[in-house]
Amino acid sequence: MIAIIGVLVGLLLPAVQSAREAARRMQCSNNMKQIGLALHMYHDAYKAFPPTAYAMANSADFNRPASWLVRVLPFLEQTAAYTHVDYSGDFSNRDGINYSWRGLDGLLVPTFNCPSSPLEIFRDDTASAGTIALGSPETITTQVPCYAGVAGMYHYGQNTGGGDIPYTEWNGHNGRVDYNGVMVPVDSKNTRPLRFASITDGTTNTIAVGETGTFKSVIQEDGTRQQHDDRVGNWNGGAWSGGGGDPTLSAADGYRMNVASIRTGINFTPVFPTTRHGTGGGPYFGIGPYWYGRPGMHSPFRSAHIGGAQFVLADGSVHFVSENINYQTLSDLACRLDGNIIQDFQN
Repeated sequence: MIAIIGVLVGLLLPAVQSAREAARRMQCSNNMKQIGLALHMYHDAYKAFPPTAYAMANSADFNRPASWLVRVLPFLEQTAAYTHVDYSGDFSNRDGINYSWRGLDGLLVPTFNCPSSPLEIFRDDTASAGTIALGSPETITTQVPCYAGVAGMYHYGQNTGGGDIPYTEWNGHNGRVDYNGVMVPVDSKNTRPLRFASITDGTTNTIAVGETGTFKSVIQEDGTRQQHDDRVGNWNGGAWSGGGGDPTLSAADGYRMNVASIRTGINFTPVFPTTRHGTGGGPYFGIGPYWYGRPGMHSPFRSAHIGGAQFVLADGSVHFVSENINYQTLSDLACRLDGNIIQDFQN
């Protein structure tokens, strides 16, 4: 009898686990639908999408901008926290003053994390002396999201129109910043937030937000597999940081956070990396991490769901995209204006 029960349990357990994952994936999809709706509500209110960073300050002033995730808080029932947001100051919790710490310290927005993700929900940052002087604790706890804005396809428009203007820019310190997607920064390269009218490929053919909610696996030269939490929000400031405040991309503080470009396929696994911190070619494909462990701006989109990852399209709909999608099709989906005809990609 015991043996029979054991066999039955062995048969039923996979079905139970599958049902639980299906429920988690549905919750993840609902999270992303809420994010898509928040983006549309923001656009209704401000006639533009939220900039992934408003980087127009001199980095010497230690003003590092808020991320797009901060800007959509009022549209995700987080008005109480948002009332404490002051867009001046240092959202990275580094050496400037974070005037918004009262609203963001320990704030958990469940919508920003996939229930299937094995990654930590929070990270701890050491508060600056100036922030502590305002009454903050020595350690500020920030959420790390499982979703990232899509800045576009890597390298689109290189050497066109007199250099890389206006869709991509190489930054020797921090990789390449792309501006051909939906979620882009406002800085010296791009001086105004993006509007629906700029998505000339159509909102049903352009992705805006994607999953990054699982480890990036890396196969080493000796054949061993290492796992890294290279979410683009997993550095100083977490979900609330838009990156460095310097509008000049050649500066060390010209990095951006909580946004990524399509440079690899979904769930991409680098093989035999020659270096952990290089920005050049080679097996790591420049996907980071870069300086001081900060994730690269081309960190692959990936998920804990088997076979692919979910994306929010610019029209607000959510679709599961297979990891086996043609890479060119995935790149075309990331670019809002390349004019290429999109093949069927929906699952």
